[in-house]
Amino acid sequence: MNVVDLLVTIIVVTILVTIALGVVTYIAYKLRLARRPVAEDEEASAPHYFQAHEPPAAEAPPAAEGPPPAEAPHEPPAAEDDPTQPTRGEAGGAT
Repeated sequence: MNVVDLLVTIIVVTILVTIALGVVTYIAYKLRLARRPVAEDEEASAPHYFQAHEPPAAEAPPAAEGPPPAEAPHEPPAAEDDPTQPTRGEAGGAT
């Protein structure tokens, strides 16, 4: 048997096994769906695992009356106060 024939055989067998496993998995999935008991009052669109979070009334923010207060314009920090900028004497800074 040639090496190419061996590789072709391995690839074809791998593809066939993958398809067979896919069919078996699909059948198992459908059987599992058929076994699951369904509550009669449960909606089909209701989430099974998650519930919507409703914050308590005490944590709800108060209703705003009127427009929010105007904030003072924000000024950027001075260059000597900015910790992200290199200062004289630090590595990488111009001297």
